[in-house]
Amino acid sequence: MWHLRDVIVETLLDCLIGHGFSEDILAERLLGLATDGASVMLGKHAGVYTQLKAQFPNLIGWHCFNHRLELSVHDAVEACSEVNHFKIFIQKLYTLYSASPKNRRALETCAGELGVQLLKIGKILDVRWVASSFRTVRAVWVNYCALHAHFMSASSDQKLDSKERAQYKGMADKLSSTAFLLNLALMFDALEELSELSESLQADSITLPKATRLTSRQIEVFLSRKQEGGDKYKVATEAVNTGMFLGVCLKQASTKTAKEINR
Repeated sequence: MWHLRDVIVETLLDCLIGHGFSEDILAERLLGLATDGASVMLGKHAGVYTQLKAQFPNLIGWHCFNHRLELSVHDAVEACSEVNHFKIFIQKLYTLYSASPKNRRALETCAGELGVQLLKIGKILDVRWVASSFRTVRAVWVNYCALHAHFMSASSDQKLDSKERAQYKGMADKLSSTAFLLNLALMFDALEELSELSESLQADSITLPKATRLTSRQIEVFLSRKQEGGDKYKVATEAVNTGMFLGVCLKQASTKTAKEINR
């Protein structure tokens, strides 16, 4: 009985040989295999790499740096439950507008970029590159004022039923809470850094030494951010102190509904 790994190996070799690479050439010049960390690819006993290594002894297997980055982000999110409150809000935004063409048109009128990003991406910190999550978070930050104005307007729109108005009022209250603003800023700073690292690791010119230097630099940046926070976090902290951000009055929310992420 054939397994997926066997099919992958046969398909890969057929493809290479079909492009004119003989087994002798492959034995001499096939040097590396970079994949995700799935056992079917890098399993020690019967993974794709193990099977290819048996035929081509010089082959070096490598767990993709970018995939390792995504797994690291996923582990960090899992270890920090406060992030879930932030993710749930973004998911509510997506659900609110993706399910209603009318709501979507209203959002596009007040915050076009945000509408595009929400409908294109939907969720953040899910099974996707961090660059996608950053674009969504950046859109919320840039369109913060317009989004809040839209929520407040809809919360008093008599054309909507009481349930819809209450939903918009809840979204406005959540958006204007000090905890949410601090979390939004924290996620902006973190995802901006991770997005740049992710895109650098995907560059055609990347090498293992360069990737190692970039990753080591990022660790140093985050160690510093734990103490001082990033640029957007400092802006948010100042706004919390003044009680105002982009013309929106900020307020303390219940700790049950708005928890600050431990930076």
